[in-house]
Amino acid sequence: MKKVGLTVASLTAAALITGTANAGPKFYFGEGKDLEIFLMGQIWGIYGTNVDVPGATGLKENKGDIYIRRGRFGFKGHLMKNLSWKIWFAHDNLGRDDLNPVDIARGAVKTGGLNYSKFEVWDAYFTWSYDKTWANFSLGYFRPQIGKESITSGFAVISFEKGLPNFYVRRHIIGKPDTGNSGFSSGNGRIFLVNWGGLYKSHGWSLNWNLGVGDDQNYTDSKNWSPLVSARVAVSIGDPEMKKYKLGYKQTYFGRRHGITLGLNYAHQGEGIDRKVGSSGKEFDKNEMYGADILANYGPVDFVAEYDILKRDWSDGTDYTDKVWEVKAAYNFKLGNGQIIQPAVSYGVFDPDDNGNSIYKKKKNTNWDVGINWYIQKQRAKVILHYTSGKVENYRSGQDAKASYVGLGFQFKI
Repeated sequence: MKKVGLTVASLTAAALITGTANAGPKFYFGEGKDLEIFLMGQIWGIYGTNVDVPGATGLKENKGDIYIRRGRFGFKGHLMKNLSWKIWFAHDNLGRDDLNPVDIARGAVKTGGLNYSKFEVWDAYFTWSYDKTWANFSLGYFRPQIGKESITSGFAVISFEKGLPNFYVRRHIIGKPDTGNSGFSSGNGRIFLVNWGGLYKSHGWSLNWNLGVGDDQNYTDSKNWSPLVSARVAVSIGDPEMKKYKLGYKQTYFGRRHGITLGLNYAHQGEGIDRKVGSSGKEFDKNEMYGADILANYGPVDFVAEYDILKRDWSDGTDYTDKVWEVKAAYNFKLGNGQIIQPAVSYGVFDPDDNGNSIYKKKKNTNWDVGINWYIQKQRAKVILHYTSGKVENYRSGQDAKASYVGLGFQFKI
């Protein structure tokens, strides 16, 4: 308990010290040219409870772990009035232990070897707004605009960790090559992409759309290549989800929005290969994703839900259809000083095909989370305290893996 107390004290002190965080420096280089520097981070303290992984030896259940869950820094700006750019870098999981209950709860059970952080490019792209309503073209390395949880930043969710659709949609559509212990594989959901998007706003409703064609390097090799086509259409009733077109989304508007957004997602890739270390991998003829999501913000109430179907047809005639879904809800209490206290709850399920052909076999994953978010300066300074529990069925020899944890985090954005 002393470790938990120290964690709470340290993170709370950091929150109070950084409570006046402001935007990063911005430089101007003539008409239409500018550059902004930004820095973001999430520091987490985790205390594992009820941890049980079949086959794991020497496992300590009541174990703490303090680390940087997400670290970002980068640059963005304009080369001219209608041509913007962004490049930022990630240094995630600095100081994380090899067996972390957060990973177990969301289905990523790791019991061997240390998981060292790696430094990587997170996004690097240009956006040319030929017409700010109808014709916004983005080119570079970023996320295909499908799967609402996947394309929403981990700094903007109301749950402690991102929901299950984020991880399962990315692995199915984008892939994550198993590179062993080399440390170069990434589940960041990014590929090289060309995307056309727009935002049409009318009285009482708005329409947001994205259509992308990408080169998914994770599912290609010297003889298997086909582009990934991604499409998303979202209709908002009431207040729009965004004031102007952008590649960024929120789950809470701190009581200021009165609107509902309904989104439809689709992705398709033809011939490809699921690459694995030490083998040629298994070839597929078609890989698809269908999804729907809803974001409802009605004054102090926030509601988020997503349902995705993941389908793959292998070249040997086998196939699978997996499903993943989640629901989240939160309520915003505004304090007299402008800060916000937000109780939040979420529940998610990954349900693999019962034919056993899924890349996750029959490892069904359920995850629930309840906690409180304290927005000291909205997303720029935020403290989160949550309890999360998850289970992976049929993890090994018909036995389940499970883990629960108390998580305390501090988030800052400069």
